[in-house]
Amino acid sequence: MRISEAAELAGLKVSNVRFYERKGLLTPAREADSKYRDYSQEDVQRMKQILLYRKMGVSIDTIYLLLNGKAEMKDILLRQKQELEMQMENLQGAIELCGMVLLEEQLNEEKLNHYLNYVHREEDKGMHFAEAAELIEDITEFTISGVFHWDSLIIRIFRRPWLAGVISVSFWILCISVPVLHIISAAMGKNSLNIFLIAFFVMILTIYGTGFAAWRRERKNQREEEMDK
Repeated sequence: MRISEAAELAGLKVSNVRFYERKGLLTPAREADSKYRDYSQEDVQRMKQILLYRKMGVSIDTIYLLLNGKAEMKDILLRQKQELEMQMENLQGAIELCGMVLLEEQLNEEKLNHYLNYVHREEDKGMHFAEAAELIEDITEFTISGVFHWDSLIIRIFRRPWLAGVISVSFWILCISVPVLHIISAAMGKNSLNIFLIAFFVMILTIYGTGFAAWRRERKNQREEEMDK
């Protein structure tokens, strides 16, 4: 059957099916006398599995492992359930905080401090709030794939999420701080200005900065396509 028919039977959009193909989750056969994909009933069944897992928030990489028998469904879903429960706790704290701040007409410094102190007190009691970690996660992933992808040792180190975040952020802070501190030092007469040093770091920041911006846009588009219902 054609992709449109298979997508309709599975309750997906054609763009979803194509996305899952690019990710290696679907490998339909091709017709012998043409380049068209020929989807089978088994492919439709697989699409439904993917859709069900996605509705539970399971990542694409994890679904790949599940479909290829490299992970146990019960183990994955138990861990996913725990993750979702933690997210619910985070959302509950954020919802309550939104309700409190909505009552304010304006947030001055005193009120900002008041609410942040409230957050810190509640977190000490075990309450959870939304975390602003998305940017750090993106920086970490891009640093692995775009900067240190050639170094197997660093990639192994980056398997520890907290350490990966520290190394990634430190790398970019270093790239920014070295030329800035050099310019400040030269302005104070402590050393002569090294144009080549500055040009080197500016080149690094330009190349990887524009690369990161493009990577993040592409990642955002992929996530929107992936989550397109």
